[in-house]
Amino acid sequence: MSNFFRLVHNENIKIHARTRTWIMLGILLLAAILMPVLFHFISDGIGVWSSMNTMLQFWFLPTVFSIAVAADSVAGEFSRGTIKLLLIRPWSRIKILLSKYVSILLFVLTVYALLMLVSLGMSALLFDTSSGPSDILGELAGSLADYFWWALLYRLVDTLMYVTMAFMFASLFRSNSLSVALTIVLIFMGSLVTLLANPSQYEIGRYLIFANLNLGQYLASDTGNYGVTTLGFSIAVLAVYYIVFLALTFWVFRKRDVA
Repeated sequence: MSNFFRLVHNENIKIHARTRTWIMLGILLLAAILMPVLFHFISDGIGVWSSMNTMLQFWFLPTVFSIAVAADSVAGEFSRGTIKLLLIRPWSRIKILLSKYVSILLFVLTVYALLMLVSLGMSALLFDTSSGPSDILGELAGSLADYFWWALLYRLVDTLMYVTMAFMFASLFRSNSLSVALTIVLIFMGSLVTLLANPSQYEIGRYLIFANLNLGQYLASDTGNYGVTTLGFSIAVLAVYYIVFLALTFWVFRKRDVA
């Protein structure tokens, strides 16, 4: 177990040793500081949790940055030729890949914590700290604070799925740019695919990953945006996709030869 923790530690060092990682963290820090200030000047009478719920609209920033790190974690080893140095060590391929995945999950938590905690601190300085149900969002979850924490949790699930998808593409294609591009295209194409295979009209649409992402849809309705799915159903569908993504990733990485 200690060997595994050392592997995770090494992967974290690789992530944070790169200049682009600190550039990404700097962008998140600026967004977390400046956006509440902007809300303060352009909006009247909003509170801390209204500000934080607005900040959730920037969930794509930590998601895209995490996708870039996930893709580079595997594909970058192949492109730089350093994968050979890893595989000659006395560790199994499964343990090596798992350490990379765990380090990526830690990075996801880091970027979300940076964005949300700094935003929360700035919002607390600039706005009223009331968390009562002052608008429709508060009515949906009992209070604006409750709505924020639930919506944040659901956004983390979305990011987890997209990051795992990018990790899988990196293992399959060994290309950093292709993995990032495919994942981002799927983020933006998901709504179109769901529109074409509308779950309320076609049963197969209910089982598409895109129809079940954004679990925040169940904050407004027990049956979601399409009226035919539930929170439990969507979680089950996402769990199946998640297992398939990881199983395919580990199987390919374990079987594929390294030239």
